[in-house]
Amino acid sequence: MKKLLALILSIILIFTFTSCGNIEPEGWYTEGEIVLSKRQVQKIIDQEFTTPKNVILIIGDGMGPNDITLAQENVTGVYDFGLVLNQIKNTGFATTHSANADVTDSAASGTALATGVKTNNDYIGKDPDGNDLKNVAEIAREQGKRIGIITDEDLSGATPTAFVVHNISRENSKELANAMVTFKPDVLMCKDYTSTSALLEGDARKIFDNEYLVAKDFKRFKETLDTDPECKKAFFGFLEGFSTVPSYNLAQCAQVAFKRLKNDKGFFLMIESSGTDKFGHKNNINGKLSSVVTLDRTVAAALAFMKNNPDTLLIITSDHETGGVKLPEGDEKLTDLLTVTSHTDTPVRVFAVGKGSEYFKDKTVDNTDIAKFIIKTVKGE
Repeated sequence: MKKLLALILSIILIFTFTSCGNIEPEGWYTEGEIVLSKRQVQKIIDQEFTTPKNVILIIGDGMGPNDITLAQENVTGVYDFGLVLNQIKNTGFATTHSANADVTDSAASGTALATGVKTNNDYIGKDPDGNDLKNVAEIAREQGKRIGIITDEDLSGATPTAFVVHNISRENSKELANAMVTFKPDVLMCKDYTSTSALLEGDARKIFDNEYLVAKDFKRFKETLDTDPECKKAFFGFLEGFSTVPSYNLAQCAQVAFKRLKNDKGFFLMIESSGTDKFGHKNNINGKLSSVVTLDRTVAAALAFMKNNPDTLLIITSDHETGGVKLPEGDEKLTDLLTVTSHTDTPVRVFAVGKGSEYFKDKTVDNTDIAKFIIKTVKGE
């Protein structure tokens, strides 16, 4: 009965809130209750997709294959049918090495996923010789598409900046943050208003203060968005960071982005869930697996959008594995399954939904191949 009432409430919300800026869901959850059934998920995945004009890339930073297996088996809050990820049929693996190391960092892997070119660890949007590489956000903008970047980490983090910025070092936080804002994605979200604002200066400061609709925390999203129901301004929202428990935060932020970015030319949206990396470095297995569920709920939000927008390509992957997570043998506890506190060279999973996504089915590709596929899609090739 509880799920039935939640479903009825969610349907009411669809017809009640119609402006582009509202944050109410499109029928898959309400007040934390998930109402997507296995049948609904499969129906969305199996529908007839059309040529993509929208591309959604969801990255689980540090999310390895064993994270996904263990999350389904051990974390409360997953769907009664398991993870949405595991319902996707077009799945494969990707290798992640950088140009100068078998084990990549997030800067090099992010650059590979954003440009289709290998680079050295620590480099953001540059090739091994230090030359700028054109990234998918720049290409999408040339095609007239809107751009969205969402992360539950810092604005200057290696993964989000790799899709926008060119810098010789991921450690140049102020330069990276300012370049992100100067590029002016149509939707930009990260954690922590105070520390982010403190980094901004010059042109970035002016753009932030005068050209962005800014919500200083997630509680202010709705009241802020309601001031711009026609979506005429770029939106900068500050969300809660990664958490040790499963969260709907990224899923709700994704819902906002879908409404703000939707237009005749389409959009490119990158969403990073960073807890799988951060908790991997800390050997916190519970936080790591909870972050998989947070990502999975974001995948559900993307599929809910695709139900009525079959001209969308969805790809979910990771930039690398963190923690050397193994599967248990015998009576091993979850806390014994993290074997290192660093990244590893373990190939990561790739999941894809949309027209042409069978390219990834049962294959092992390189992370640069994912970028090349996305770039071709963005260009309409």
